[in-house]
Amino acid sequence: MEPRIILFTGKGGVGKTTVAAATAIKAAKLGYKTLVISTDPAHSLADSFACTLNPYPTKINENLYGMEVNVEYELERHWNTIKEYLTLFFKSQGIEDVVAEELAIFPGFDELASLLHLLRFYEKKEYDAIILDCAPTGETLRLLSVPEVAKWYMNRFFGIERKVLKLVKPIAEPIIDVPLPSDEVLDKIQELYTRISKLKDILESEATTVRIVMNPERMVIRESERAFTYLNLFGYRVDCVVVNKIFPRQAGEYFARWLEIQESYLKEIEEKFPLPILRIPFKSTEVSGELLNEIAEELYGERDPIEVFHREKPMSVEKEGEDFVLAIKAPFVEKEQLKLFKRGEELVVVAGQWKRIIFLPQSLAIREPVGASFKNGELRIKFR
Repeated sequence: MEPRIILFTGKGGVGKTTVAAATAIKAAKLGYKTLVISTDPAHSLADSFACTLNPYPTKINENLYGMEVNVEYELERHWNTIKEYLTLFFKSQGIEDVVAEELAIFPGFDELASLLHLLRFYEKKEYDAIILDCAPTGETLRLLSVPEVAKWYMNRFFGIERKVLKLVKPIAEPIIDVPLPSDEVLDKIQELYTRISKLKDILESEATTVRIVMNPERMVIRESERAFTYLNLFGYRVDCVVVNKIFPRQAGEYFARWLEIQESYLKEIEEKFPLPILRIPFKSTEVSGELLNEIAEELYGERDPIEVFHREKPMSVEKEGEDFVLAIKAPFVEKEQLKLFKRGEELVVVAGQWKRIIFLPQSLAIREPVGASFKNGELRIKFR
């Protein structure tokens, strides 16, 4: 059995960590060996479980393990060669030692390290379910584009750069002040890119889904719409929406207006998101420790938390007579925001602020796009 992977994302403060922890508890109680990983640099997973978590799997309960990724720990164990080179490079540019050390830890490494853990645990198949408590939406969306960008870069440039560097290094190094990377550094970079590119297939597989956590508030709904668009555009399956912090009807007169506002937003969420919608009532106290069990039951009831709740593919290829049609889901995008062009074996799709480069299967790469239509949030491109 392939490990089931669930990523929780959403705007900061909506309760992603609580929902991820509750899901992990429910899965473990049902007998699944479960690992929950915090990818957010501002970790709160240990606080949620009211225990101490290490930068490696730590047993919490029967069948339940948790970990919080630590950048320094990861760099020392796996990527010290790259860090040492970057530190040396920054020092060569006159940057102070302490600042150079800090700059050598590139932004987003916490999340990247989490994805690399995901790959390792997936390949080992030692867990039935792997749950990622992701950073706020923006960081998560940039992170999920990393495997595609890395694959594109490795296919296009890395081999060429390496050959050129091998030729110029003996000549250039004695006359320039910049230290050039050694073969060991390049090997580590290649290993990193190769591992990242493997992630793309795992993240787009049927075993992986994303769950968007939100509150019934205007700004949160808008950010969730953008996330849903992006995730569909990049081929990631979203199998449900979790609406957290819903005021109960007996909240009292003071919250009467808030109840009205939330009711209208809940209706909007139901109309806009064609997915199962799970709800969690607002709690009168901070949620952690034993209260997570209550949240888990309210959230899933009799349902299996690692079940795939919605299986619609964000992207598919269909045959129409002698032509092929590539269908891509792009909800919450206006037709005027869409731009398309084909470049060799690549199709470039621009949707507002997002751009995706799609490597076309051979059956489409040898054909030319002859038309496109956009209706009900789906882009259909015909190849002839």
